[in-house]
Amino acid sequence: MLSRVDGVPLAETFLVSAVVTVIIIRAYLSATGYPQIGGGGLHIAHVLWGGLLMLVGVLTMVLRLGRPALRLGAFLAGVGFGFFIDEIGKFVTSDVNYFFEPAVAMIYVIFVTIALVLAVVRRRITIDARTALANAMWLYDQAVTDPAAGDARRECLALLRVADPRDPLVPVLTAAVQQADATLTAPPTRWQRLRLRADRSYVRLAARRWFAPGLIVVFAFSAMASLAFAGIALAEPGTITVPEWIQTGAAVVAAVLVIIGLVALRRTRQAAYRWFERAVLVDILIGEVFAFYTQPSTALAGLLVDIVLLLALRLAIRAESGKAGAGAGMLSTGL
Repeated sequence: MLSRVDGVPLAETFLVSAVVTVIIIRAYLSATGYPQIGGGGLHIAHVLWGGLLMLVGVLTMVLRLGRPALRLGAFLAGVGFGFFIDEIGKFVTSDVNYFFEPAVAMIYVIFVTIALVLAVVRRRITIDARTALANAMWLYDQAVTDPAAGDARRECLALLRVADPRDPLVPVLTAAVQQADATLTAPPTRWQRLRLRADRSYVRLAARRWFAPGLIVVFAFSAMASLAFAGIALAEPGTITVPEWIQTGAAVVAAVLVIIGLVALRRTRQAAYRWFERAVLVDILIGEVFAFYTQPSTALAGLLVDIVLLLALRLAIRAESGKAGAGAGMLSTGL
């Protein structure tokens, strides 16, 4: 069975959306006193909203063509899964107890299991000639019919360069996509204009003399803060609960990943950004989940910072891939 070159990034969008949704739901319910929607003996549980959003996400992916529909569908399905899994406590207890304490750990295990599966899948994906051709054929329809699909045409051509040139389909598809790229014109969409503006802003920013030192300072401070948090927690190990142990371990892992990224920064920015991205994902998927369990009053601010960092890093990775101009760079990011 052949793999999608953008499958893991789409699955990560699903996973991060689900984690953030659970955190926001728990924070909102705690702040508002756990209100109930309904009356007269009825209660509309948010698991129903989760099912509805997952349905909308799936329908978006199966009814619409193109990468944007897949991204939107993955996001909506992830939000829906977050609504669904947040109520797991009700479905594993005889008294339908949303506040069942082990429910948080169960949610955590589910999320981490998904993250580990994605990590294994990412390592096993190889873009050989057959996989490249199959993915190029999937992109072909959008590439030759949608005037605004410049990204799809560029990735399709990059995949065709990896495919076996002796396959009779390769030159035919390449010629058709190149012709479409030369003849199809359309004003950029608002989203494309925003992406282009963001990419250009990053390129200008990255050219500044202080950018690399500033990046080192920001993430070095992040690593030191994580290690300081772990040190404070370990100063009195007898008082640490299981969620705090897990949160401390996540902080240490994130700090180690940041340090690896700082070392990689001497080689390429893109490699460093990848390690920084992994550190942020560890904090979101593990650290912040338990931060909302142990420190709900301050955890939301940390989550917002992580989300901003994750978005900024993905913008920087895409921009660095574009600067490299190589098909391998584009394929490795899944963009």
